[in-house]
Amino acid sequence: MKSMLIVDDSEMFYRLMKRAIKNVKLEWAKSGEEALKLYRETKPALVLMDVVLPDMSGIEAIRKIKEFDKDAKIIVLSGIDNHAIKKDSVNAGADEYISKSAGLNYIVDKVEKELS
Repeated sequence: MKSMLIVDDSEMFYRLMKRAIKNVKLEWAKSGEEALKLYRETKPALVLMDVVLPDMSGIEAIRKIKEFDKDAKIIVLSGIDNHAIKKDSVNAGADEYISKSAGLNYIVDKVEKELS
């Protein structure tokens, strides 16, 4: 079974994704530091990364994960739909940037395609 790490300080968002995504082992990190620790321990097939985290930006967390594993697959999923943040995310190593406003079905489709 493939695994995915959700990095988001919102428990509600994690629970929503947990209900929507099937046949995937989900890990959840509420902070950048927790994400780095869990990534090193579990090496998930995919990371869904929020931009706003309590201890560091998601962009900084992406850079640190990529330093550890240059092949890490990371999708930034943020409530902030801003061109500069999209550009910074991709420059840091994210494979894609999706606005949470795109809707749950769109997000789940993207995740399933990445994990297939």
